[in-house]
Amino acid sequence: MNIGIIGAGSIARAHSRAVSTVDNCKLVGVYDVNYENADKLIGDFGGKVFNSYEELLEVVEGVIISSPNFCHKSQAVQALLKNKHVLCEKPMAISCEEAKYMMTIAKNTNLVASMGFNYRYLSYVKALKQLIQNEELGEIVVIRLHFKKNSAFRRTSFTWRDDFQSNKTSGALGDLGIHLIDLLWFLFESDFREDTVRTKIKTNVKEKESKPVFVDDYAEVYGQLKNKVFVNITTSKSSFLDDCGFSIEVIGTKKEYKYSSKEPNKYVLFDGLEKHEIPLPLPLLVDPENEIFE
Repeated sequence: MNIGIIGAGSIARAHSRAVSTVDNCKLVGVYDVNYENADKLIGDFGGKVFNSYEELLEVVEGVIISSPNFCHKSQAVQALLKNKHVLCEKPMAISCEEAKYMMTIAKNTNLVASMGFNYRYLSYVKALKQLIQNEELGEIVVIRLHFKKNSAFRRTSFTWRDDFQSNKTSGALGDLGIHLIDLLWFLFESDFREDTVRTKIKTNVKEKESKPVFVDDYAEVYGQLKNKVFVNITTSKSSFLDDCGFSIEVIGTKKEYKYSSKEPNKYVLFDGLEKHEIPLPLPLLVDPENEIFE
């Protein structure tokens, strides 16, 4: 399959690397409004720089949309109407209305239209889902999910991620928390009880380049799912480096499950006073912020 990428930011590099490892896929090229970014990307991974999104759509079978969030709807719809498969980065859109419209268009095709919720496929998440399905943990009482980065400190330039155009979807909750919310559905197939949800949302880094930052860089969510599981989500883009990382803790009536990206090649099961370390079947690569890529 011939693949094109729209948007040549940092996540596009991860997608380009992934495409290069798939035997039946080829990265044909990239389009970005910043020609230099696109040129650097294809210099590392091959393909060509296209002068427009329309030009790219003419020669590919599928597109990976890794552009700013406020572009997702128009670019995904344009690709679907051109009969192209779509993998769209999260967040899907900047409003529920946009997302529903994208789904309506996709349902009227026979194309693959998917979101970049890659954490579902990590080995420790799949292992946890199996434990829950097999009732090895017992009845689940509470799940805690934490995803912390320091990008609000590292990214000193004011970009679309900080601007009002992002509609707050690039904050810690919209950008990182969306992975955790997706994992809740993947693991339990149960929605939040809306009347139980409480949030704490903050912007610690309040300006960049003398411009006000409009998005949150720290958020906590507390609530209960309809299946009675209590939930705590913590996301941050303004954590100190030694506190960065990804972790899951699940407490059941029989056993407890814990995973931390600080020790990425195992998860731990607690059975009373017994502690069992379970090695993961695939090696994991960990970046300085302890994010996980298989």
